[in-house]
Amino acid sequence: MTHLLALLLAQAPLPPSPPPAPSPEALVKKLDETQGLKDRDKPFEIAASLGRLYLGQGRYAEARTYYGQAVAAAEPVRALYLKEKKALGNRPVPAPAEAGCAPGPQVTQALLLEKAQAHLKAGKRAEAVACLKVGLAGLVEAEAVLGHTEFLLGDAGAALATYTRALDTFEGNVEARYARAALLLDTKGDEAKSLDQAKADFERFLADAPTAPQAAQATRLLELTKKAIAAGGLSKVAPQVAPPEPPRQPGMPPVLSKETMEAFQNAPRTPELEASFARLVEEAEEHLARGRFQEALGNYRQVMPFQPDNPRLRAGIAWTMVKLNRQPMADNVWRTATEDPDAVAALGERLKAKGDAEGAKALWQRLKDTVPAYAPRLEGKL
Repeated sequence: MTHLLALLLAQAPLPPSPPPAPSPEALVKKLDETQGLKDRDKPFEIAASLGRLYLGQGRYAEARTYYGQAVAAAEPVRALYLKEKKALGNRPVPAPAEAGCAPGPQVTQALLLEKAQAHLKAGKRAEAVACLKVGLAGLVEAEAVLGHTEFLLGDAGAALATYTRALDTFEGNVEARYARAALLLDTKGDEAKSLDQAKADFERFLADAPTAPQAAQATRLLELTKKAIAAGGLSKVAPQVAPPEPPRQPGMPPVLSKETMEAFQNAPRTPELEASFARLVEEAEEHLARGRFQEALGNYRQVMPFQPDNPRLRAGIAWTMVKLNRQPMADNVWRTATEDPDAVAALGERLKAKGDAEGAKALWQRLKDTVPAYAPRLEGKL
């Protein structure tokens, strides 16, 4: 992190001895104070690091900006790779070390591009392709995470485009393959062409990653896709039976089916993304304690597609729906959440610790009324 600050803030004087590494929060605050940071040209590695940093803080808009800049910075390498790979045809590509392009901590995308260009001048196309492929290794993750970030910001169309671009570059990008299939099925499930693509994507995913944690889910979604194709659309196979959702606020993720929520739950995720989910839940509980129920719901909805079985998340959503009086959905969600009464009771403790003693008592009282067998555990709280 200190190295990142030095690269981004070269004009700042350095202390005589290096201070302790700043926390992610402190680093983000420092970066927020840097004038014109978003507009500066950045190498791929710096832009991707910034995207990862902001993603870890739950700052999706900024994460999308910087991941987008990382993807843009990689475009010259991508374009040259696709061009030379096509020209190379079926001829073998040497190992990176044989081409002088072994990856390492000091090996940047720009350096690998220079080496590839030198190989091309020497007539060594295969070696150039090997170097370019190494240079794009970081793009595999960055582009998939960019798609996830676009989805979290409610732009499913942009996410689909990003996943498709990622797959056009590397067909073996299983994370992008799985995500595209799930979104196509859910958002374009009545379009024959999209269903055909989703079917092909699920089949390719299962062929490439048969032992992946989400393989069973992909198999189930593939069967659903086949049924939708035969029936002439997903709506004819699995019509929506839930009451309609209220209009979605700008920046909110789309309302997804149970199948797609499970698909995202099982998708590979980075530690930074997991940390951002935890932060969103914490912020939602702060909103609850302050009576900002719509804001709390907004936070919870961003996490729900990825963690639908999280008891803490379910408790928070249930109490939010109750406070918003979203009936009959509120009672249904509350009933599901109280299958783990400890998680609901723990939410009351957190609300009380944040200064919402009245809200905590109301929550515990409702828990006592709806789960009488749990009442002895609530003695002393009411």
